[in-house]
Amino acid sequence: MLIDVSDSLEEDHHHMDDIARFYVKCTLWLGVSDPGYVSTYFGPERLREEALTVEVPPESVAGYTGELLATLDTIEPLSDDARARHAGLRGLVRALEARARGNLDFEASFGIPAPGDDPGWFEGFHTALDGILPGSGDLASRYREFMAPFVVPPDRFFEVFVAAVAESRRRTAEHIMLPPGEEIEYLAPEGRGRYLGGGRSLIRVNIDRPVTIDQILPLACGEGYPGRHTIQAIRDAVLVRGRGWIEHTGVPVASPFATITEGAARFGVEMAFPGVDRTKFTEEILFPLAGLEPGDTALLEGVNTIATGLFYSGTARIAAGLAAGTLPREEACGILKDVLLLTPETAEACLRCIEGFGAYPAAVNEGYRRVRDYVGTSGSQQWERFARILTAPLVPADLADTP
Repeated sequence: MLIDVSDSLEEDHHHMDDIARFYVKCTLWLGVSDPGYVSTYFGPERLREEALTVEVPPESVAGYTGELLATLDTIEPLSDDARARHAGLRGLVRALEARARGNLDFEASFGIPAPGDDPGWFEGFHTALDGILPGSGDLASRYREFMAPFVVPPDRFFEVFVAAVAESRRRTAEHIMLPPGEEIEYLAPEGRGRYLGGGRSLIRVNIDRPVTIDQILPLACGEGYPGRHTIQAIRDAVLVRGRGWIEHTGVPVASPFATITEGAARFGVEMAFPGVDRTKFTEEILFPLAGLEPGDTALLEGVNTIATGLFYSGTARIAAGLAAGTLPREEACGILKDVLLLTPETAEACLRCIEGFGAYPAAVNEGYRRVRDYVGTSGSQQWERFARILTAPLVPADLADTP
């Protein structure tokens, strides 16, 4: 059954429109001095031009957010729809205030508690990998040797990736009504992927570093369907164009919605390719397109599952430690190489990415856990719950318990 997400919200409450509009201006002002804060803006160009006719320093933005929060405190939403919008606006403004003040308050920025410290967090992952990887000796060397034959040739990457995106779209469209006219365009490596508005996204096709065949479907689902493109296109259609909730026209890298969006994007491959479907499609379709020999695809999938958990858990801790100033850069790079088993080149590139996004990877990891627990890993209600995450809109506190 198709889920029509356009009918999932009640009537708008216009008394929050002015707050939302001024919030958007504040994000645009902060984006001038902090260009990494807003990943994309697809709202009215007139609003952008109006905001950027003046320069507003971060300390002034911080002051304005305090006033916005005080104004929100005077509003008592009466319906579930209004309460959802009110909670979402509060989360967005709090995250903006923390960023404008240079505050490292993790919970204010992402709507979740900071990850706890567990020195032995990686031991279970290493034990599991050691148990299934061929050979003996150094775990990092064995892992890299095992993965080497599965690298997609650069001249075939685009064809393989596009095929994966097409299939993930087909599967997603069986369950969720995609907005009319939505589409994905592809960029060369030097471009910057982003949502453009009107249902259109640019996806950056980056082959600067080796990509193995097991990473293709997670990339296609995470970037495309039912991941970031799908989430932004539906929120644009339902919340922005359908409801006039202009606060969703700017997408900051730190907010409660970013936590949920990125968690859902990571979970997307498990929605579109549940169980053995992922292994089967990779073996029967993607391997031939890449010109690779299938080999033991079941073992590859097992290694991928463990390595993915290791990577996200590790980058979450590194990001949180770097943001809090408790983890030296050299030590962080060592963890990426020795614990996450990355090559020196990949480790350095990964570290630069973490430094650019701050504590963001830590939020992604927890967002994924909450989305997975909320949606479930089986059952007839999975797609309905996933669609609700896209449109309600929900913040992490709403996903704290499995329904």
